[in-house]
Amino acid sequence: MNVAVLFNSDDRSIAGYYGPPVREAILATGVLQSSGRAMRVSLGDVLTFSEMSQKKGATRADLIGLCKRVYRPHAFGHLRTQALEATYASATVYCWVFQNMSFSTAESLDLALNDMPAYLGAMDVDFASPLQLHFFRNLLCEVYRLEGRRCSIFYHMGENEDPDSWVKECFEGHGFDVTYEDAGARHTIFDDYDSAAHFQRVGDFQRIFVGLRGLDDEAISNIVYHLEELHPALFDAFASAARSLERAETAEDLAQSALSGRRLLEQIADHLFPPRTEALNGRAVGPAQYRNRLWAYIEQTCDAVPGLPSDSLDRLGTQADTLVELFNAGLHADPSKGKVEDAFAQLVQWISEVVALSPERARKPYLAYEDSLRSFMEEVVSRPSPDDQDESL
Repeated sequence: MNVAVLFNSDDRSIAGYYGPPVREAILATGVLQSSGRAMRVSLGDVLTFSEMSQKKGATRADLIGLCKRVYRPHAFGHLRTQALEATYASATVYCWVFQNMSFSTAESLDLALNDMPAYLGAMDVDFASPLQLHFFRNLLCEVYRLEGRRCSIFYHMGENEDPDSWVKECFEGHGFDVTYEDAGARHTIFDDYDSAAHFQRVGDFQRIFVGLRGLDDEAISNIVYHLEELHPALFDAFASAARSLERAETAEDLAQSALSGRRLLEQIADHLFPPRTEALNGRAVGPAQYRNRLWAYIEQTCDAVPGLPSDSLDRLGTQADTLVELFNAGLHADPSKGKVEDAFAQLVQWISEVVALSPERARKPYLAYEDSLRSFMEEVVSRPSPDDQDESL
């Protein structure tokens, strides 16, 4: 789940310079270091004051009403309600938002911060809610990735020439191994996956798949995280497949769902190991050979990453073959709904494991945004230069 941890920036214990003290308080708990869970972290002010200041004629009552809608948990509500409500019209709320935090980690962090005077509590946030998407994702800066005791500090295109070493030193002082990571075009003007419609598709995927055998809220949250790492457009196909599977009544319906599963495998292969004209180790890896390309990605990753279990290649490669056969059987045989659902459950668990082999290799920080970047560059190139404009005058 996505968890917002809230602080009163005007509390006299941290007022005026609240970012570093909050970071220190969170890291000093030791909770994040022991979680072992992959999470992205965004932080910043919850800009409710700025939002209302742009609305002509907005009143104090309007501001309070907005805050009540913004600070509304769904499944995890550990708020210091009285202290939070006291900030609605008088103080700025500062937050850290953790994407893919587990319930147990959220509860432990909440308990560990309980005695901090500025702490206002924690709540889950749903990016399918336009209001929470706006304030807790799109208006915040995504700054860190945490994976146990590993921390990546994000930077965007060309921003890492002179990084702030004191942030790195702060994390290292609390036991983290720190690197810098190019965030690509995510959270920039080229990011087309920041709409409520996109996260509603993510929500449909979560709602439907969480009911499949072997999957629960924690597993689905982790799978969502890894799918976004691979390519957020996968949720277009996964949401469509989930909806068709939910509505499936006839053998033809189930065959269409199975076809969606096979197409998903093809898309995943395209993202992990794009087609090549030349063979690899004697195997064709062109557009049609998506099974070979899945094996090729797993094999190269296992060769490149030390310390992986010795059976990773055979196990995950064999699972890929099984998935191909399961979805093909759903197309050509007389499938049952249970068998197709089990195939999808195995598919998302398999993807999560494959990405987790090496999140660094699976991430392609510009791939999902290529169309937007290309359109922008084409527009820039087609613009007349100032000299051309002068000549036309």
